[in-house]
Amino acid sequence: MKLEITFQNNVIEYILNKIAALGLLIFIMCIYLISRTGFDLNEFTEYLSNIKIWGLICGYALVMTMLIDLVKHKWIDFTLKTSILLHCLAGFIVFFPFMGIHLFSLIAGSVGALCAFIYSISYYFIKKKNHFVWIVLLVFPLLLSIRLVDFTIKEEWTEEKTKSSFSAEFERFNGKHEIPLPLEKGDIVTIYISFDQINEGGYGYHISDNYGDLVGIKELEKTYKEYGDIDTKPIQFEAKKTSVYKLIVTGDNLKGKIDVKWKID
Repeated sequence: MKLEITFQNNVIEYILNKIAALGLLIFIMCIYLISRTGFDLNEFTEYLSNIKIWGLICGYALVMTMLIDLVKHKWIDFTLKTSILLHCLAGFIVFFPFMGIHLFSLIAGSVGALCAFIYSISYYFIKKKNHFVWIVLLVFPLLLSIRLVDFTIKEEWTEEKTKSSFSAEFERFNGKHEIPLPLEKGDIVTIYISFDQINEGGYGYHISDNYGDLVGIKELEKTYKEYGDIDTKPIQFEAKKTSVYKLIVTGDNLKGKIDVKWKID
């Protein structure tokens, strides 16, 4: 009985250490991302919002590290340096089956190898410092809570909306604004978007479904006469299911006006 309890405790400790090392890696990645955005919390939360990508990263890292440990435990007893090299190799080669062999996949593979190296070192560090495990494990709920916070900034924002249009004027818009579009399956939506940009701020837009997944759109060549000389972005998409879709307009310290009109066929 004591042997069984000891084995269970060792397995639990092993899994917690692996997850904690992954948390430390993600924490380091987040430090890089937030510094890369110039400490723009809104842009940083956009990076965090793609749960599928983060899930793939975490899942692949855990599967590969456990496979490497299994090989070491069952067949070949190799050194720490060899283990680190195998982790780096796993991080490097993962991109090639999907991207092929070219410059971008080599760059992505190098980044993957670096992340794998950090993960290996993190696991070695955490095994030596077990009292850090629970602190590092807090990374996951912390990031999940941060991504739910909307850091959008709207200064002197005034908007008007109807059943088929939306417009807003503002002194500063940094973040996102969602325009709901309740649609039936098979509806074809044509949207005319106009950004009247006063300063050098950036802007963009995309469509998502009620699960937050991006919806494919096509750009149209025709323009909308009401806009006159203002640059217009006419797009169209078909609702694949009955749902509340969202047109999400984004601003990067933008000053000006946004006009949106849509029609549903």
